[in-house]
Amino acid sequence: MNVFQHNPDTISAFSRGWSDDPKATPIGILAHLPLNQAGARALFTGVLDTANPDLKFICRPSERAAVLYFWFIYLPEGQGGGISLVMERMTSDKNRGLPIFCKPANSKAQTFFEKMGFVMGAAYEGLKSYQLMSCALPDPVAGRKPYDNFIPGLNAGTKKTSVTVVHSADDLLKCIAIRGAAYVEDRSIPYAEDVDGNDYTATHLLGYVGDEPAGCIRLRYWADFIKIERLAVLPRCRGGLALDLVRAALAFGQDKGYRRFYGQAAFPVSKIWERFGFKRRPGAGLSYLTDEVYYEMDLVTEPSDWRLTPDSGAAVLVRPEGQWDRPGPLEANAEPQDLPDKSLGSGEWIPGVSPTTLYPDRDIPGCVNPFYGESPNCGKDSWPPLIYGRLQGVNDGAD
Repeated sequence: MNVFQHNPDTISAFSRGWSDDPKATPIGILAHLPLNQAGARALFTGVLDTANPDLKFICRPSERAAVLYFWFIYLPEGQGGGISLVMERMTSDKNRGLPIFCKPANSKAQTFFEKMGFVMGAAYEGLKSYQLMSCALPDPVAGRKPYDNFIPGLNAGTKKTSVTVVHSADDLLKCIAIRGAAYVEDRSIPYAEDVDGNDYTATHLLGYVGDEPAGCIRLRYWADFIKIERLAVLPRCRGGLALDLVRAALAFGQDKGYRRFYGQAAFPVSKIWERFGFKRRPGAGLSYLTDEVYYEMDLVTEPSDWRLTPDSGAAVLVRPEGQWDRPGPLEANAEPQDLPDKSLGSGEWIPGVSPTTLYPDRDIPGCVNPFYGESPNCGKDSWPPLIYGRLQGVNDGAD
């Protein structure tokens, strides 16, 4: 109970029915320990007593953990779907990207965890353990195009960069604001030279550092070439994002079937374009409303292995720009089918498993303290018969 009082987020229960149904009762439970850095090292060195963990190793609800440790699991047969829902919590903004470890109590538990994606053996900051298992959650942006790898909240609090296609007026205003800081303020470019009347006839890509919009680039189309322009990155965020934006713009154009790209680059940034194979045209360059000199540059690429054509499919061609590889909103209108609950042997549809935070003194009848068995009614047949993080009389799934 001390762990629960220290951090109520450590316990998740799941039940059949909707989470707001007052008649829904828990049928399964997963408890995890959000360990701080000291707790993670204590787990690997054996200092952490998993039967009675010291609270100094466990994060408060407002703190981001260093690692997550699956403390114990109670899962009735046929209710494995509940685990998948609880695992979604492991990818919340606060937990996203954290290493996950567990310690199987027996071979049956090891097999169960392997089916969940765990592998035997774990490492952390140079420490290794052959008794712990580790789980690497799939990268949610794996396989995505370089112009479509931004997911809100995924990189929050980090310096990781990502790019997305602009789909809204709000995102377009972000691009114009970034250009104002990068061009009008930082390089003293006149407003009229930057906002040239072409923003509503172009595709814009918006770059992020963490969860903050920090860069942009613009593409305009002609019959057989694309003009790439308005590459801008906030001064405090300059580094790899500019390269990511150019790379994304080229990939976006190639997937639309273009091979030829044209641009006008100021001398200080011309080397960025040259890194991608752009060739500068001979001549003295040209200027517009200032003394800034721009050089015309050209690039011809190989045909893309995958590119949009009139035969790409009707559904593909109506998907949001840049999201051609996954179903769009026009494909999500069909009503979901009600499937029978085979685990109960019934043809009647029953709502899916819904995770909810467990309050032991309220949600477990006759078991005031499930961790220490203080209630006289908390015997081996009560639910869940937990003492010190283990299941009495059951092949429990975790230490």
